[in-house]
Amino acid sequence: MERRTSGTRSVEITYDPHTRVTKVTAGLASTYIGGQGRDGEVDEEFPPPPPELLQQQYLYGAAPQQGVYASVAPGTQAQGQVSYRPGKGTTDVPQPQKGKVSNIPVSSAPIQVEKRNVGQEPPAPPPTFKLIPVKTEKDAGPPPTPQAATSHQKPSLENIDRQVLHTVDDHAIQVSKSDHSNVRELVWDLIFSKNITNEIEKCRVIFRWLATKNLKEMSFDNVQAGSPEEVLMGLKTGRTTYAMVFDTMCNYAGLHSKIISGYAKGADYRPGQKFQPGTNQHSWNAVYIYGTWCVVDAHWAARRIIGKQASTEEFHYQLDEYFFLTEPAQLIFTHFPDDPKWQLLERTVSLEEFENMPHMKPQFFKYGLEFVSHRTAVVYGRGEISIRLRYPAHRLVVAFNFSIQKGAYILYIYAKEDTPENKDNVYAQVCEYKIEQEEVNKPEPEPLPPCAYLNWGPGAAFFRYGLATYQQTATVLTRDGKAELQFRIPKTMQFMAKLKNNHSSDSELEGYCMNRIVGNTAYFNITAPGRGEYGLEIYANDPSTEGTTLFHVAQYLIECNEDVKAVPLPKLPGGYLGAQPKFNEFGLNTLSHHDPVIHLEKNFVEIQFATAQEMRVTANLIDAETDKDYPDYVFTQTQSQGSVVSFRVVLPNEGFYKLQLYSIPVSDTSQQLPGVYNYLINCKKMTQQVVPFPKQYAQWKEGCCMESPISLHQGCGDEVVFCMFVPKASAVAVVAGDEWTHLQSPQTGMWEGRVKMGHLYGRGAKATLNANYGGDPTSYATLLEYNV
Repeated sequence: MERRTSGTRSVEITYDPHTRVTKVTAGLASTYIGGQGRDGEVDEEFPPPPPELLQQQYLYGAAPQQGVYASVAPGTQAQGQVSYRPGKGTTDVPQPQKGKVSNIPVSSAPIQVEKRNVGQEPPAPPPTFKLIPVKTEKDAGPPPTPQAATSHQKPSLENIDRQVLHTVDDHAIQVSKSDHSNVRELVWDLIFSKNITNEIEKCRVIFRWLATKNLKEMSFDNVQAGSPEEVLMGLKTGRTTYAMVFDTMCNYAGLHSKIISGYAKGADYRPGQKFQPGTNQHSWNAVYIYGTWCVVDAHWAARRIIGKQASTEEFHYQLDEYFFLTEPAQLIFTHFPDDPKWQLLERTVSLEEFENMPHMKPQFFKYGLEFVSHRTAVVYGRGEISIRLRYPAHRLVVAFNFSIQKGAYILYIYAKEDTPENKDNVYAQVCEYKIEQEEVNKPEPEPLPPCAYLNWGPGAAFFRYGLATYQQTATVLTRDGKAELQFRIPKTMQFMAKLKNNHSSDSELEGYCMNRIVGNTAYFNITAPGRGEYGLEIYANDPSTEGTTLFHVAQYLIECNEDVKAVPLPKLPGGYLGAQPKFNEFGLNTLSHHDPVIHLEKNFVEIQFATAQEMRVTANLIDAETDKDYPDYVFTQTQSQGSVVSFRVVLPNEGFYKLQLYSIPVSDTSQQLPGVYNYLINCKKMTQQVVPFPKQYAQWKEGCCMESPISLHQGCGDEVVFCMFVPKASAVAVVAGDEWTHLQSPQTGMWEGRVKMGHLYGRGAKATLNANYGGDPTSYATLLEYNV
């Protein structure tokens, strides 16, 4: 029966876009171990982690196959109630130890590497060269002591120049291409032919050769009992181990080495597992370098496998640097020596402590992660569980908060460096826990909203676009059923937001999510339809270079814990509200209403734009629910000598209206005016009489402005004063019915006069404002047409 992960909750991630960021995610494999599940069946094994985007580590991590995987979402929920079994306690993480070492020389002379073909004959050693072991039964090397505390006091790759290290590794790879008749010939070729005397380089070249050479295809001419050739050949039959081969090679290279045997948390290990004699046995090495015993696991370093398929044909081997000169304080999380002194720690760890430690992988230390909350392999939970890790360099906390059904689970946590170098977008497993959920919250949790991405919070594209936000968590709580997110944007961008819920379709949720841009801030407003969790997906692009293709930039979990009765907003296309691409290009700016959403306690408003050049403008008022046009309820005019465009709007009824503004420079002869700005107007109350504005013709919208009258009705009186600004006109006249009244021009561009209108009221008559622009004195263009 398929199991479903129930109710994973949020992860709190604080990002710094100016630093190297490690992304962390988690997979929760749902199963019931060694006991009955909800339906009474018994499951025998934990399912493995998923194959998607995960680095597969067969020998020191579970082998990925198809399994149940759920992302743990980001946020800052309460800690919840977590209980612990008596006697388990908290395991302290061992710290690097102090010790005395001699000075370590820094090598600076690269090796001269000769490129070889596969199967090429190796150079023959001189007759005087002999294999001389460094240790005998009487000389097993100095006793082990705790390692030094700081990196400059103990052997590490930092003691090798990068160029030298590259040539040492390259030389080992070239040697691996040749077949050698015996170990004497191999050791000469690998070490003494290049006069490698630095002990770190000796250890490294052996380590690199072991990680490259296919030892199961190696063959020697004469293999005698007890010979080093027998040790190397034993890998074919399973009689020897990598640790024995490494020890043998070190011995003849002049390095003291020790084979360490003990328990290891390998591929078949599960958190909380007890170690019994004869199970989980493994061997690795301690090698004595410049006065310090260092730890090497050549087997796990050489057998790291990457790829998506668990089939022999798909295996790819890659050296894992972590297991070369590993910190003993880190290796103790996966390797437990039979002899405690080979832990190389000042305070040795007991087997019980080792069993209780979380199952940590090399990448945990590579990414500099630290435990904040749980330091035991098994977590016993009641209700919601919160497991927290931290990035120590920036003190960034990652919290995995989730609720699950009663039973046993494995929690896999993955991470990757979000840097340009990580082009393959691969997540590596960093640690895992066993979760024993003893009680379940009521009501039972349900899965997260069905969002498109596993990661919550800002994504990689968020920082690539240079976005910023004050929102510190990926969980947003509503207040009165409403929530708002703000992004600071560095340039003109387009956005689209989508709301997701387990019980509603995308189309049903369209009216509950709206985004708009005001200045250099993008706003995302959510009105929750009711109690529950909603996923908010946010997409964006740079329209100047990316056209209409939008990219996922962030994802948030919206939680509504209130009983609300929400009124959905009108359904608007993505990027509809606010400035459109031509707005800035034409040099337009908002003057009166910078927010494209206008809430009114009245049924009229005047909106003004500033212009940098002469513009032709027009507007369209549309009922947002019915899509009915109201062209006579918007009056467009130009003020302040052409530098300000004004739109007077009267709303005929309560409700939502879309105001679409269009404009183009007067110098452009195009007949089509592009959309430059869109408003959403919410009329909550009717406060004045609704009278249509006069019909406006094209030439009125080229710089004209009306002082009076804005409309004609009986309340205007028998004689109406006309006063307006009509630039470039030679004559202006009002035609009321059949009577012409010529207006006077007291100053350039201004026209005024009194017109008798009383005889026209109630007769359905029309009055027009007309202008002559020179030439034929009898030719007048109609600017406005009134319904009297």
